[in-house]
Amino acid sequence: MRKDPTLACLLSLLLAGIGHIYLGQTLKGLLIVVAFFGLGALTYGIGSIFMTAWSMYDAYKVASKNNQSRKKPLTDIEI
Repeated sequence: MRKDPTLACLLSLLLAGIGHIYLGQTLKGLLIVVAFFGLGALTYGIGSIFMTAWSMYDAYKVASKNNQSRKKPLTDIEI
C-alpha cells in the first residue's frame, strides 16, 4: 500500500521514529525512538535534534522509494 512521504516526515517531526512505524518498519521506528531519548539524555538535547532531522529525512526517503517500487508494471520486475 502506498504511504504518503510528507505524512511520514511530519510524524517523524512529532517524535523521531513514528514515521517509520507508520511505514511499517516497526522495529526500526522503535529503535529510533530509543536512540532519540538516549542521545537526548547523553547530549543534553542536542543529539535529539540531529536524530529528529535524520529520522524525517529517512522516513521521507523510504516512503518515496517504496512508492516508486510499487509503480513498476509486472513486466519490468526482475526475477
